[in-house]
Amino acid sequence: MTVTIRPMAPDDAPAIARMARALSAHEGAAPPPFDAEAVRRWGFGPGRRFDGMVADRGGRAVGYALFHDGFHVGRGMPGLMLMDLYAEPAVRRHGVGRALMAAVAAEARRRGGTWVVWQVHPDNLEGLAFYRALGARRYRAADFELAVD
Repeated sequence: MTVTIRPMAPDDAPAIARMARALSAHEGAAPPPFDAEAVRRWGFGPGRRFDGMVADRGGRAVGYALFHDGFHVGRGMPGLMLMDLYAEPAVRRHGVGRALMAAVAAEARRRGGTWVVWQVHPDNLEGLAFYRALGARRYRAADFELAVD
């Protein structure tokens, strides 16, 4: 299976939004309010808040990774916060997720970073197994979120 990993482009917005909904469904969550317009608004231009990589197979987006810059005080170094990683079911176990993670790690290094960190839904057993197979270390932390709107 030939898949190309490339930086996301504005034309990828509908596919990224579609796959974000599929990821939420996979995790048993409601569809996020993350549509193509949100991808374009927050992923491109002067107000950009995240970057991304797309896995492309035959001219069709089949996976993506979204991330943003972060800083780890304990390491004293910058790195990347992985927001989402998704590969369509038909391309799983064919190296797509691994290639996306490698691209994100390479981008972290390119930006002078030394780490990538992310969260996984605790019921996403497939995702947990995938990250363990990569050699990732699981934190023992509690997640919190404070809504400020």
